[in-house]
Amino acid sequence: MPATTNVAHTSVDTNAYEPYDGFDAVLAGDPAARVAWLRTTSGGEGMLYTGLFTVEPSTFRYTFAGDESFHVLDGDLDIAVDGGDTVTLHPGDIVSFPKGATSTWTVRSALRKFFVISG
Repeated sequence: MPATTNVAHTSVDTNAYEPYDGFDAVLAGDPAARVAWLRTTSGGEGMLYTGLFTVEPSTFRYTFAGDESFHVLDGDLDIAVDGGDTVTLHPGDIVSFPKGATSTWTVRSALRKFFVISG
């Protein structure tokens, strides 16, 4: 008997975004962050979240709740990881951060990213 596979599929309507306020602290500006979820559960053990995230120019502190990889669709920003590197990101860049990393984000132009969080 063939295995059944459930496929998560969506087209993201900008009206489907919901506010996001999971920052450790906002240091400057108004992030006006929003998220549109594609997936919020794992098919097995652990967590799995995927979706689109937007944030306006601002500076904020953020701790990665899981291993997070994302693809920058729009925006210009720096992410400074405490005790580590600072990365500058532009459209087309793909980056990955480990669970628990604390960071400071400086968003210079509105960010839109596709993300995957696991752990």
